[in-house]
Amino acid sequence: MDEAVKRGGERQGGVDVDEIEAAIARALVKRTALPPYEELCELRESLVEHIEALMPLAEKLVNQLNRGTVAWYQKRSRLNFIPHELGQGLGSGLQSAEWHVRSLGYTCQFLLDNAGVTSGAGSMT
Repeated sequence: MDEAVKRGGERQGGVDVDEIEAAIARALVKRTALPPYEELCELRESLVEHIEALMPLAEKLVNQLNRGTVAWYQKRSRLNFIPHELGQGLGSGLQSAEWHVRSLGYTCQFLLDNAGVTSGAGSMT
């Protein structure tokens, strides 16, 4: 396990896996009604912080893959898209905000799965 990432709520290097998994679960939960816009704003902020913390760890491991392989290309393409995704706002409506937060949840799960950390959540890569 990478020294910058620990489980059990222990924080090192600004990354707490349990906190990240909780944010992912909140973003990906199946809802019968849309949550308040303020809640989506808070969740987006939390996910962006986690994504920014996990990006260097995931990039390091992806860059160790053999360049030109399908696995490298797929993961590298996904990593290259993340800055664009982070630059997008929540949108003007509640539905677009919920979709964006869900998308960030999947992105955060991808990074967690590819950061060299054993995650208790199911893989969604």
